[in-house]
Amino acid sequence: MSTVKTPHPMKAIRTPKAATASKVLRAAPKRKKPKKKQSKLPFWIGLGVMSFIGVLVLYVEFFAEKKQPVWPEGHSPLGNTILGIDVSKYQRKINWEKVRDNDVSFAFIKATEGQKLKDSHFERNWEKTQEVGIIRGAYHFYLPTVKPDIQARNFTETVTLQVGDLPPVLDVEVRGKQPLNHFRGDLKEWLVLVERAYGVKPIIYTGYSFYKDYLEGYFDEYTLWIAHYNVKELQVQRTERTLLSFWQHTDKGVIEGIKGPVDCNIFYGSKQEIRKLCLQPKETAKTGKAQL
Repeated sequence: MSTVKTPHPMKAIRTPKAATASKVLRAAPKRKKPKKKQSKLPFWIGLGVMSFIGVLVLYVEFFAEKKQPVWPEGHSPLGNTILGIDVSKYQRKINWEKVRDNDVSFAFIKATEGQKLKDSHFERNWEKTQEVGIIRGAYHFYLPTVKPDIQARNFTETVTLQVGDLPPVLDVEVRGKQPLNHFRGDLKEWLVLVERAYGVKPIIYTGYSFYKDYLEGYFDEYTLWIAHYNVKELQVQRTERTLLSFWQHTDKGVIEGIKGPVDCNIFYGSKQEIRKLCLQPKETAKTGKAQL
């Protein structure tokens, strides 16, 4: 009986180990992890912050109200300078206790203007200054188009002065179209009528240039209160002939107790001297509401 040879079973399925591993590696290559994208959020936050700071700086520089030094160089409460303000309805409701606590010793208060106008805040300001111990004075804003006797009556029928009050004030800032001698004559009439009503010479308030152009040398017997801004010192000097007592050095002062800017003044003298300028007991006989 003949026999047939068959291949050994192991020889038919044997493969090299290296070749098998190579095929496995080629069949399953490793995947690369995708790179994470960096967030731009911190950049935009930083840019926004820088922009806000820039806008804030511009606003403060050009639009925000900047506090001005209240008193001129060389004048301060520490130097025993007598400091004061002048106010009207434009300062609205004032906290006079806070004003007093900020070294304000005196205040001029608008009472009247022209023929009929009475300042809507006069009565409250007049009463409160006395309550807190601030020396007070009242002023009339003069209009050259209204007869001086009518304006004097408006003032004296509105203001009752007492011992310790400052003399009445004529605020003259408008020239009008009258001949200059006529204008000066009308001012003199107002001053005489008001002095007759209260028994004391009024104070004249005006600007530096207005004084030099129209008043200098014509009203030397009256105490002067001069407004002159943006200068280190007032260019009018106190002499035996020029009775300068007050300098309004700014209209942009900042005082705690008052919202917004306020006119600030200094008095040339001591507390004893400003009290001497005020109405004295012998002058009270005519401090009622006069009939002119």
